Amino acid sequence: MRCIRPALAVLATPFVCSLALVADTGPPNYSGTWELESSQGQAGPAVTYTIQDKSGQISFTEVVRGTDGKDITSQFSCKAGGTQCDFDEGGHKAHVSLWYNGATLVILKTDGPKEDAVTEWHLTLGPGGKTMDVELEHIEPADKSEKMVFTKKA
Repeated sequence: MRCIRPALAVLATPFVCSLALVADTGPPNYSGTWELESSQGQAGPAVTYTIQDKSGQISFTEVVRGTDGKDITSQFSCKAGGTQCDFDEGGHKAHVSLWYNGATLVILKTDGPKEDAVTEWHLTLGPGGKTMDVELEHIEPADKSEKMVFTKKA
């Protein structure tokens, strides 16, 4: 038994050290301007997300260019950690709360317009941080989810 313990310690040390390095990195930073590349694999409307993460305070602006050429702007500023904040959703009032599920930023929108009262957004950065996958799950009223891919502007 004495020979096994030192061997386990030698094998476990790199693993424990690598866990410590992962734990120290913190959540990913989504800051930047993101343009919609595709929605469900199809070209979608012109949608831009501008995200600023300053010490955990996340400011989020969405601009959607309508078919009439007019922009609809939605925005919030909220600290990640589950606190509820106001969300101006294109002139409609709603609430959001944010948290991280691993490397995914989760945004829960509640109290929105009747046709879209509760929606959960899952934002995940792609390799290298140049793309961002966004999955929208419409919870209430229950509906199918949407998957979108955004590209970071230079």
